[in-house]
Amino acid sequence: MGMNLKAVNSDLPSGIIDVKEGYLRSKPIPPKKDCFISGRFDIISKLADGSIAVIDFKITDPSEEKIQKYSSQLHAYKIALENPAIGEPKKVSKMGVIAINPESIKFPGEKVVFDAKPSWFEIKEDMDSFFNFISEVSDLLSGPTPPENPDCQWCKYRFCFTSPEASQDEIPF
Repeated sequence: MGMNLKAVNSDLPSGIIDVKEGYLRSKPIPPKKDCFISGRFDIISKLADGSIAVIDFKITDPSEEKIQKYSSQLHAYKIALENPAIGEPKKVSKMGVIAINPESIKFPGEKVVFDAKPSWFEIKEDMDSFFNFISEVSDLLSGPTPPENPDCQWCKYRFCFTSPEASQDEIPF
């Protein structure tokens, strides 16, 4: 709290960490208004222009392909912060992921200590794609259960939790 983002990584925008680990809930999301966002973000930083940056930390290999998988998550935070169910809206002008890939790990006493250079990946705003994604989620949740498909990762995941004989090794991710 109170730290400038540039102290975390020089590639980050200049801004003061204002909130860490905040909970959020949005108003219903257009166009169907049958979905809302509820969750927890890692950091909000107040930028010089008064807007905010919402940032998520991930312990992962910092490849662009992996990071882009978090785009919907960051867009969901943006929607919820700009359209909160309770409280004042906040203008989100930047979204991004700080990827941490441990280079070494030590276990002194009852702690875990690792060395890593955090990498910043800005998520470009694409609200049209996000609203399309939410519409697909809405259609899926409000429609009939799709037939099982042996190639579907979600079907495999669902099977692991509905079958008592399923093992952890059978979970596809």
